[in-house]
Amino acid sequence: MKSFFRPSNILFYFLSAIVFFFVGLFFAALTGAGKGQGLAGGAIVFFYGIVAAGIALVVAIIAVRYLEASRVILFNKILGVLLLLFTVFSIYRFISMEKRPDKPENALPRKTTVPAVPAIAISHTPALQRQSYQPPMGLGMLVPGFYDFNVIYFYGNLNLKKPVSEHAPTDSLVFKRSERGVEIAYAPPWFVPAHLKLDYDVLFIRIVSVHSDFIEIVVNKTNGQRAYVDRDKSKIKYWPEFLLTINSVEPLYPQNNPVRVKPLSHAGLVSTPYSFLKPLKISNQWMQVELLGDGFKSLGQGWIRWQENGKMLITYSLFS
Repeated sequence: MKSFFRPSNILFYFLSAIVFFFVGLFFAALTGAGKGQGLAGGAIVFFYGIVAAGIALVVAIIAVRYLEASRVILFNKILGVLLLLFTVFSIYRFISMEKRPDKPENALPRKTTVPAVPAIAISHTPALQRQSYQPPMGLGMLVPGFYDFNVIYFYGNLNLKKPVSEHAPTDSLVFKRSERGVEIAYAPPWFVPAHLKLDYDVLFIRIVSVHSDFIEIVVNKTNGQRAYVDRDKSKIKYWPEFLLTINSVEPLYPQNNPVRVKPLSHAGLVSTPYSFLKPLKISNQWMQVELLGDGFKSLGQGWIRWQENGKMLITYSLFS
């Protein structure tokens, strides 16, 4: 009776399991099985390797029953060469990944990531709104969940019939925590959000469209570049909700959009001089505002039209 525990047979079992463990890993990587799964992605890829190794081990035990000893030794040599190739390739891939310029920790010293953003992202003035590129009004602002997630992935062209887990990200935002709070550790060089001032917990990105799984956003307010993000990792602030949290507003063209006593285009004008307008209530295209003087003293109330035909008619200030 053939011995299943001959040294060459035991080696055959071991090599079969190890080699096909690598085969399972590479198959999972090629098919994108773990992409878009966050921390679960590694576990999914590892599971593929375990399943492949288990199947190979069972097949090897059965095969030993019918193979001549010389054949087993030959297969051991072939599997040994394959194991060596897989090991060399894995080491090469690991070294290559560590040296990738787009790897977040390698990107930290680059000046094209984040430092250039705040200078144009913090302020929101009429002059900036009249820049050469005029972003669409959209639906409101997206607030990435940087306190709950270390990475927010960007996605390109999507098949909206497929879930997030079946899409591969094109880039990402990486956050880190320090004694100063949350900071951006890595951002793509093209990332220019609507507003960025993380020392005030401010990171707002204009929303273009909303899907059950994704949110389409303007990731560069200077040229209109767009991307998608996972809806579950961000908060949506539609315009009414967003505008009611800001410090003050101002009509883009006060002569064409004066403060009125009622939310009607033919209503009388409010003649009280004021320094600031604070949002109080939004009803369709109209916004009720409080007139504030120097020292933020209340001088009365009125109404202005804040949007019309999909165009914003006001500017706003996030801070005093």
